[in-house]
Amino acid sequence: MAPATDAPAFGYAEFGAWYERHRADVLEPALELATAAFDRLLREQLSERDLARVRARRSRVKSTRRLWRKLHHHRYEGRIDGTDDIPDVIDDLIGLRVTCVNLRDLETVQAALDPLPRRSTAPGRLWVDAGSERDYVREPKESGYRGWHVNLGIAVEVDGAPVSVRCELQVRTVLQDSWGELTHEDTYSTDGSLPPLVEILSKRMADLLATLDDVAEDLRSELDRIDAAAVADPGDDTPPEPGEDASGAGTDADTAAVAADAAALMAERWRALDRPVHLAALAWELQREFGAEITDDWFGHRGFKRFLRRAVPDGEISTGRQAYLLPPQRDVPAADGDDTGDDIATAGTDDADERHAPDAPPGAETGDAIPGAARQMHRIDGRLPLLDAEEWPHLYEQLAIAARRVGRRGSQDDTAARLARSARDRSSAAGRPLSERHLRYVADTVAAAHDGGASDDAVPTEPSVIADRFSSALLERMEELRVIGPESRRARAALERWLHGG
Repeated sequence: MAPATDAPAFGYAEFGAWYERHRADVLEPALELATAAFDRLLREQLSERDLARVRARRSRVKSTRRLWRKLHHHRYEGRIDGTDDIPDVIDDLIGLRVTCVNLRDLETVQAALDPLPRRSTAPGRLWVDAGSERDYVREPKESGYRGWHVNLGIAVEVDGAPVSVRCELQVRTVLQDSWGELTHEDTYSTDGSLPPLVEILSKRMADLLATLDDVAEDLRSELDRIDAAAVADPGDDTPPEPGEDASGAGTDADTAAVAADAAALMAERWRALDRPVHLAALAWELQREFGAEITDDWFGHRGFKRFLRRAVPDGEISTGRQAYLLPPQRDVPAADGDDTGDDIATAGTDDADERHAPDAPPGAETGDAIPGAARQMHRIDGRLPLLDAEEWPHLYEQLAIAARRVGRRGSQDDTAARLARSARDRSSAAGRPLSERHLRYVADTVAAAHDGGASDDAVPTEPSVIADRFSSALLERMEELRVIGPESRRARAALERWLHGG
């Protein structure tokens, strides 16, 4: 890398004095706020199971010496006339790094960011610069580096006035992070040329680890399939007999005691629920505490769902493609003039205040255009896109074009995946990119709602038909999970307007 021909107009001593002040007054407080807000966001948005897969979170303020070296990079030539220009030009003065287990966990973290606003908010609240995304997983750097980056923002008060600070978030798998450690990527970065052999070996290792990440993802998919099958066995769905419990009756004393303990844990977990929880996540929690061997017969009850029904006899399990344990019914008084009194999730909302969730996560702005019920659904299903209303017609149009171009080939899952990739590539080429995971969510939902008629494609070729099918399927699922009630006309109307573009 050639050094810049135009060095900063200030010397190292002047820069160092300014940066030490800026670090103490702005950057360190901002990093503390950003770290706390980010941790709260993950705890709010992710299940215990997903949190366990987000292994490590690290933070740092860029050092004086490394920043000075970065200022001399040619890409900043002519952009920094004085020290006060540095925060506007350099976007990683503070940084967070998350290390995940699998490639899919990167998408889980990305989805957790969806509720964040796209503009600066009150001090202490995160926002996300959606246009700053750098996907080095799909397009690795020349060095072989892989990871996903995006800029967050946090406002900190300095002398009574808010100062906005950008924070670079890096998300990597454990193997991608290991590559960085093994190659000293953080030391060399892109600021200096490496010997040819080091470059060759680094790229070879990056490719090998990327292959291992793919294998690990296939393994994860198979384990998840096994987990899903373990909690969806139709043979374990019979209702409990009167007086029957989950204490492991008929087994030895130790097994019965362990079964009773497991049942008490599930009952306590249910009583504390504030949102539906996927049965696979509950089964994982039990396996973590009692060992994988309990899946052989679930304490003598033949299946997890059968055991859960006996452990939580008053609990209700949803009936859709994905089974959830629903939280206890709690009476919430409706606001004056609201016609949704029996709708627990949306009670207390009205036309003036139904656009944001009362328990919106840190960083969610009041008065935004995303309905509160959609935010609540996102807490249950983090894959649900929280798009601005005007983005939905664009997404439907791109999926419809992809459906006409790609057609129906292979299984429903394969077709949905092809459509999402095609729509992603076309939208990027058109300068209005869409997330593949958002496209895939809509394609999967529409395909799953398909009635299988010979004349209909699983994903239609008309945007309006995609919009109608997706909206109907999502509202039906939200009612099933008690996010909205059967009589919540205002919440439904707000969701319909949002999903159809306003």
